[in-house]
Amino acid sequence: MGNKKAYTLKLKQVTSLKKIFLKENIDEIDEIYGCKAFKGERISYQIILKTREYNKFELKYKIKTDFNNVIIRKVGYVPSECPVYEQKYDDYYLTKEPGLFPDVLYPLKDNDTINVYEYTNTTLWITIDIPNEINEGNHSVEIKFYNDDINEKVIFNVEVLKNTLPKNDLIYSQWFHTDCIASYYDVEVFSKEHWRLIDLFMQTASRTGINLLYTPIITPALDTEVGGERPTVQLVDIEYDNGKYIFEYDKLEKWINLAQKNGINNFEMAHLFTQWGAEATPKIVVKQNGKQVKKFGWQTNARSDEYKEFLRAFIPSLLQEIKKLGIDKNTYFHISDEPSNKRENDFENYNYAKSIVSEYLKDYKIIDALSNVEFYKKGLIKYPIPAINKIEPFLDEDLEERWCYYCCSQAKYVSNRFMAMPSYRTRILGIQLYLYDMIGFLHWGYNFYYSQFSKEKIDPFKTTDAKQAFPSGDAFSVYPGKDGAIESIRSVVFYEGLQDRVMLKLLENKIGKKKTKQLVNSLVKDTITFENYPHEDTFFDRLKEKIIKQLNEEKYSI
Repeated sequence: MGNKKAYTLKLKQVTSLKKIFLKENIDEIDEIYGCKAFKGERISYQIILKTREYNKFELKYKIKTDFNNVIIRKVGYVPSECPVYEQKYDDYYLTKEPGLFPDVLYPLKDNDTINVYEYTNTTLWITIDIPNEINEGNHSVEIKFYNDDINEKVIFNVEVLKNTLPKNDLIYSQWFHTDCIASYYDVEVFSKEHWRLIDLFMQTASRTGINLLYTPIITPALDTEVGGERPTVQLVDIEYDNGKYIFEYDKLEKWINLAQKNGINNFEMAHLFTQWGAEATPKIVVKQNGKQVKKFGWQTNARSDEYKEFLRAFIPSLLQEIKKLGIDKNTYFHISDEPSNKRENDFENYNYAKSIVSEYLKDYKIIDALSNVEFYKKGLIKYPIPAINKIEPFLDEDLEERWCYYCCSQAKYVSNRFMAMPSYRTRILGIQLYLYDMIGFLHWGYNFYYSQFSKEKIDPFKTTDAKQAFPSGDAFSVYPGKDGAIESIRSVVFYEGLQDRVMLKLLENKIGKKKTKQLVNSLVKDTITFENYPHEDTFFDRLKEKIIKQLNEEKYSI
């Protein structure tokens, strides 16, 4: 007899809401074998591959299914030096220790091999977009893993339901940082290659649910230290000649066309004043006397007559272009990001800044992230976007539209997308947005690949916390790959939350909003709020089962 070694491969299918760390004991993780899915729904699950041998080996894989769009990705691990804020930590994090976190989802091609190592977990992420036209009933995904010594397979069963999910109607923005794309890939701003990458990043933005696109008509005055600047990415070419401003919109038109090609039809114009108080002007480059000069920036006070003259020329011209492009009903404006009553003169500065432009923008919605309800009560803003941990005073107001946001500061008790948070904490937001009638949600970091205050560029595969400034996961939701943006676990799970909201909308169409909200809260001990919600993966399956049951019943009952 020979001494050929017996290779073993252990396979386990688990929920998308479980973050699988490299050294995790997979025997303690519940296995799943399938799910129910609506037509038009995107579902994900994971397969853990494990060997107990003192070796490593390569596997090939083969998919057998009648779904035509099964995507397999490998879960990659990235370092975090700052997973949490020590002063804003609660008991519902996975860990507060620095280390390697599962996050990036590397695409696999049909001919790629999968490496399985001793002692560590190899995890695959499986995603299926259920077609609208597929027959209801039972379907399956069979994946075989094999080499010369191994031939194993797993089967995931999908029961496709008769109902089709309606289109998402939440307005969702994650700020799109055009300059970070140019910096990371080291390409010239608005070169042919830059536009190609912008197109690809827009495509992924749309896939992750983003439908409101941050548009740099001027270089964004965001996360920039006082006196510093970010690379010039203004889409509008400006010339100043004989006391008159001339504007060209070729780049803006190209931007809008690319976005619409990728299914994004709402646009928010870059902030017209600096962040945190509207004290100065954004960086604006103008051609003057044959040369490109930085005409405005930190050196220019927001109250300067010269900037007022510029805005009075620029905004009417821009609005004419917006109408020409046919996006005037889908365009939003910003004054200044995150003004506060804690800084002297913020109310006054914001009011002054808005007074300069309000006469031109009376037919447009001005939205800004701010969490002091006095800005609304004083009539300074009609469409405020408060942080979810400061939202209570706004819920008491009769707002025409309800929006909210989170960033690094929303770290205790509430939902967020930090890597150190369990995935259910990211996903729960979709249900909260439904329960509180939010029509819009904002997050600042789709692809911010700089250190804090944009002082230097970083490699997001190595630095995930903007150089220990923000908890890892706050600054970006996608990674820069060779062929455009690479999704993360967080971007996929957040999209699942958006689908939860759409499922509730589907049920609302049958039984009404009040009864739908009652159904959600019937599954928990206390009413769900932004700080109080179920801390468990299984809540979402229980809610989905309840929704399906009610959709199939003739009468409503809890």
